[in-house]
Amino acid sequence: MSIVIFGGDGYLGWPLTMKVAREYPGEKIFIVDNQTRRNLVKEVRGESVTPVLPLPERIVAFSDVFKTAKDQISWVSINVTTPEVDDLLKDIKPRLIFNLAQVGSAAYSMRGPEESAFTLKNNEVGNLRILWAVRRNCPDAQIIKSGSMGQYAKCGIDIAEGYFFPEYRGKKATVPAPFPRQSDDVYHISKINDSNYVSMACRKWGLSVTDVMQSTVFGVHTEETRKSELLYTRFDQDEYFGTVLNRFISQVISDHPLTVYGTGLQRTGLMAIEDALNSLVAMSREKPVHGVHRVINNVTEKSYCISELAADVRKYAEQLGHRVEVSVGRHN
Repeated sequence: MSIVIFGGDGYLGWPLTMKVAREYPGEKIFIVDNQTRRNLVKEVRGESVTPVLPLPERIVAFSDVFKTAKDQISWVSINVTTPEVDDLLKDIKPRLIFNLAQVGSAAYSMRGPEESAFTLKNNEVGNLRILWAVRRNCPDAQIIKSGSMGQYAKCGIDIAEGYFFPEYRGKKATVPAPFPRQSDDVYHISKINDSNYVSMACRKWGLSVTDVMQSTVFGVHTEETRKSELLYTRFDQDEYFGTVLNRFISQVISDHPLTVYGTGLQRTGLMAIEDALNSLVAMSREKPVHGVHRVINNVTEKSYCISELAADVRKYAEQLGHRVEVSVGRHN
């Protein structure tokens, strides 16, 4: 029995790998990752604030800290957009697949035409390669895929989990339709298209996919990372791969005003990393349902105003002895 984690070296991917390895100690875990996240952060001249070991050293450290089999976790470095994905799944035939192999930055996807094209190809072609490879080689496998709450249209009503029964001119739909989707950046548009591909693969090919609409995740510590700094995950704070909360925290530490862009009334969902990962592992325990595109909105705090977030960071920072200013408006 084996499990594949595409993107297993990333911010969520590495701590998820550790949790999955502990949850299923008798199974082989294959990390499929070509170091894209590390390379892109270097490209934009960023760097993780927390120390992050090279992936082979991370794997050894995990085995040493948790006394697991040395060969439980393996690393396969391939590009998810290539036919090598099919070759890999033909050889491994996993029962469970996590797909976290996405370029996960709206800002990076809008940096320029090359970044837009790279984001689209990596996310959409990679997702299609995985779906085709599963269909051809291991159609009974359960797929859990990382999506985004940001792909939903904000149309003034509660957001259903993927599908709902719309009403129009006095008539109500007799079958569920996808909840409206809309985005202002290439990254989230790629996620919208990914969900369309997944829906097709479930309906037409009978695959089992859980599409997790993930809110913004924050934090660096999980039960596993607390055991040793050798197991830490990333803490990026650059303008492309650092979340707004990470940037606020970094600004506090560097005695820089908290820069709230625009009006500060933009809203985001937030979820602690431990909660997000525990949810993904819990989903993996459930019996896969084939032919159904299951959508889960994975969020704890549904609507956090950026100005409210800045105010909370300021409050807690001042309790720790920091003097904090908040600057609202346009910033270069």
